[in-house]
Order: sequence, then C-alpha cells, then structure tokens
Amino acid sequence: MADTERRFLVEGSRCIRCAACTSLAPGIFEMKDGPSRVVRQPRVSEVSRCEAALLNCPTSAIRAKSESVEADLSVPIESTTNLFDILAIEAEAARWKLGDIAWDKVNPSVVTPDVRTLVREMAFSEHATYSATQRFLQDFYDDVDITRWVAIWFYEETRHPHVLMQWLSHCGETFGDDFVQRARVSTPFMKSRIGTLVTNVISEVTAAHAYHTLARTTAEPVLAKIAMNIAGDEARHAASFFRFARLRIEHAENPERARIDGLKVLSAWLSGTGHVTHPVNQMLERLEAAPPAGVTGIDFGSVKTRVIRILGLLLDLPLRAPEDVDIHLRAFVAGRPI
Repeated sequence: MADTERRFLVEGSRCIRCAACTSLAPGIFEMKDGPSRVVRQPRVSEVSRCEAALLNCPTSAIRAKSESVEADLSVPIESTTNLFDILAIEAEAARWKLGDIAWDKVNPSVVTPDVRTLVREMAFSEHATYSATQRFLQDFYDDVDITRWVAIWFYEETRHPHVLMQWLSHCGETFGDDFVQRARVSTPFMKSRIGTLVTNVISEVTAAHAYHTLARTTAEPVLAKIAMNIAGDEARHAASFFRFARLRIEHAENPERARIDGLKVLSAWLSGTGHVTHPVNQMLERLEAAPPAGVTGIDFGSVKTRVIRILGLLLDLPLRAPEDVDIHLRAFVAGRPI
C-alpha cells in the first residue's frame, strides 16, 4: 500500500556524535566510528520517534523529506521495557573525555564580563543534579530501569559544572567555599511522575539549545568546545527522559491522566510564571527576562516551538503552538479529548 511518508538523513558535517538520535531511535540511527547515520527508514509506527530525534538534535544535523513509500504498520519500538542497556551503550559511545580539554589553550583576553556571568550562572544551575538524583532514587524507587540510568545521568551532569568552573578559574574567576553547596539545593519533585519526566525533557532540550548557542557565538575556543560537548549531553539526556516518559505513558493505568499531567507541565512552562521550578528553567527564564549585554543568539521563541512539538510527539497530540496546548488541556480536563 503506497503512502506518503517522511524519509530521514543525517548531515554528517553537522553531527557532533552526541547519540541523542540513536538513543531515541536505535536501529534507525546508528553511530559507530564516524557521525551518526540512518541505516534504514522508519516504519509508520516509528516515524514519531524519528521526528523527535530531528527536533531534539542540538545542531540540526537531521533532515527529512516526504515521498511516496510502502506503508508498514509494524509494532512501534517504544514497546521495549529494558531501556537501561540501550541508553547505557549509547552513552558510552558518545561520552567525551575530561582529559581531552585543552586547558592550556584558554584565551581569557577574548572573554567579556557578561560571558563570564552567563557561564557562572550555568555552572551554578548544573549543580542541582546532586539533589535531583537523590529525589529520583527516592521517588522512582520501584522503577529499576530509570534508577539505574540515573547513575549515568548523575555522572555526566556532574562533569558539566566541574568543567565550567575550571574554565572560569582559567579566566581569573574565584568561588566561595559555599558556591557548590548553595547550588546543590533545589525544589522537591512534583507528585506526578510523568510530570517530573516531562519537566526534565523540557529542561534538557532548552539547556541543549542554550549551550549550542553559546558554542556558536563565543569567541573563546575552549569554551566553545566545552559548550558543544555539554549541548550533546543535554540532547541525549532529553532523548532518554523522552523514552522513559513514553514508556510510562504506554503502561499507565490511565494514559489520559498521564497526558493531562504532561500538558499541565508544558502549559505552566509556557506561561513563564516560574511554576516549573527546575533550576535550568529558572536560569533560562532569568536570561530571557534580562539577557546580559553582549550575550546574544538564544532564540527563545524557536526553542519553545521545538519543545511544544517534541512534547506533542511524546503525548501523541498534534501540538504546534502554545494555543494548541491550552486547547487540548481544556478538552482533556472537560473529559472530551480532541
């Protein structure tokens, strides 16, 4: 049966080998010695995962076009319940090395005070992973897969503030004894597990965008490399949280309730009222409200559109714009999902 479908490809020159696409759609995207590549086109049931990979790619290396193909209504790959093995292997293949950072090449003379302020704030917000990991282990205590994966997430996220602070130190910045301790404090998780996972998808996607923007716009080459490394991590973590959230929705006793919880988080985030208290979200909200002079390039409108579309794929809803979120949320709450 002929149908119009999306066909995907990876522009190798733009790929940074972050493994976000292979984490979202293994078997379709593959990463070995070189950049990621498409090893086969997705079945109809797998297209949404590939669309999410396209939207989540921090460097926009994934492309897609529509053409006539043979439709294949196979079982979606979301059915797997053993995500840890898949995600752990992808993380090991993509992980950058601390020892590869060329600290002797840092050039403080091209770094403005505003860039230092931005990087310092990024480093501060990243330290909240410590308390978030504790809460994941407590609140998801009966989910073996995600609590194992959180160990990977904690290790990789802990490296982010570590290298950012090292870079700042090479630029002459100093830190008080309580900097890390203050930064480790974060707000408790919400009661909804789906809400928590959706919050982290949003935060990782927005963080990846912010770091990629920093990598593209900074004049300091070592910071550019660090920021690109972190952008790749954040995108892969967004992909991982997406898969855990998707699996939880599919196996929920009440999938409609799970979608409502996800929509509520997305609606609160779009409102910009501070209801989504993830430290990265809070940091980016402050940057959007009062961007430091000389720090440009973070397209908040674009990242919001990207997040809306990714969450639409996660929740199986046709979300394209903020008004779509409110329309579907009101319909679900009224018991009349569209």
